[in-house]
Amino acid sequence: MGWKSRWSEQHTDVDALKQQLQSEGFNAYEWSGHPGGAYLDYIHAQDEVVCVLSGTADVKVADAHGMVEAGDRMDVPANTYHSITVTSAEPLVVLTGMRRT
Repeated sequence: MGWKSRWSEQHTDVDALKQQLQSEGFNAYEWSGHPGGAYLDYIHAQDEVVCVLSGTADVKVADAHGMVEAGDRMDVPANTYHSITVTSAEPLVVLTGMRRT
């Protein structure tokens, strides 16, 4: 899965992660999705990055499917359809960002 990597193998300072994403050219902000929430087949004109802080979700990026959990990073290229369905009993909390243009 070329869209999924690890941003952390252990708990890391969220402020440091936000600074890292900003240094990569992203406007970073925290977002959460409620348990069972489904955010289906959406697309953005800019690259998007999503770093999972807590919770789990099933994810589809283009034609690839997978699961994400705390410590995972998703890199979604601009103009790529993607979906997230929260699978955990608690909210999915992420640090996400869109690439600045």
